[in-house]
Amino acid sequence: MMKQRILAQAKQQIFKRGFRFTMAEMAKQCGISTKTIYECYTSKEELIRDLVEQAIDEAKEREQAILSDRKLGTMEKLQALLVLLPQDFQFFDITHLYELQRYYPEVWAILNLFLEEQWDGVRQMIGEGQAEGLLEKFNTSLFIQMYIGGLYRLMEQASANPGGLTLREALDELVDILVNGIKRR
Repeated sequence: MMKQRILAQAKQQIFKRGFRFTMAEMAKQCGISTKTIYECYTSKEELIRDLVEQAIDEAKEREQAILSDRKLGTMEKLQALLVLLPQDFQFFDITHLYELQRYYPEVWAILNLFLEEQWDGVRQMIGEGQAEGLLEKFNTSLFIQMYIGGLYRLMEQASANPGGLTLREALDELVDILVNGIKRR
């Protein structure tokens, strides 16, 4: 499948250069003509949108796998959900999210909507953690807003000081701070 080949190469280009790659560079790396890429994707933005939508679908599948994993306890599930990233995004430099937001606002809007609305599993695990006496009672909506705000702030800082934490490292730190700050002592 040509689209899959193009998407795989786009992921590599984003890991290496962020969103600053060109369709001509993509074609060269794939060993195909630029025309062939444009037969599959009418624009670079459409290509990036496809990548983001695939990542969102994968995140939803992985969320369900975490929630149904009987080997994990409530706190392990909560932690896993809060650092959940699509496989291909794990080593993303956090500045790439800022680039997406800045240069592809329509695609960013799709990802942002997902980030703002996809909290049912986390809410469920927080509720279970509180029922089990593992977590104090707290405002879950505020906790989620702090998480989202922290992520956005990390993106802004990363764009000002590139070469810092990967997205995985930043989320691990953020979640550690937030969760350990709410654990029952």
